[in-house]
Amino acid sequence: MSVIGPSCSLPSKDSPGCGCAGPNAGGKVAGAACFTALAAVACTACCILPFTLPASLLAFAGGSIAILDHAHRSTTWLAIAVVGCTWLWIGWRVRKAKRRISAATMFVMVFATLLTASAASWPLIEPVAFGAMGIVKKKAVAHGG
Repeated sequence: MSVIGPSCSLPSKDSPGCGCAGPNAGGKVAGAACFTALAAVACTACCILPFTLPASLLAFAGGSIAILDHAHRSTTWLAIAVVGCTWLWIGWRVRKAKRRISAATMFVMVFATLLTASAASWPLIEPVAFGAMGIVKKKAVAHGG
């Protein structure tokens, strides 16, 4: 009993082979291959890009944060100067206009002052915060040569 069935017989040296495949089967295979390639391109644009784009953006953001880490001291001093000057300007405007500060302005300025104070005290907070999380920051070792 043949598993292939009576319509397709195994080729012998006298027979031309299986008669199942038509003469234009190559065109159908090529069309299926092109369709598969187009589907792969569509999946890349629609499915893979949303997965790779956030990873790329996070890598870029991480690099930017690493660069800004080296600018912490100067940026902190700039923030202290800006917040201090803003408090002085608000005080001058309050005295000149003889009006109270709005609640929104007070909220934003207190929030900015707290953020600036936390940034300025980060060198004191960092060892305690990292130690509580179990993260040890290694010191850079200078190699003499």
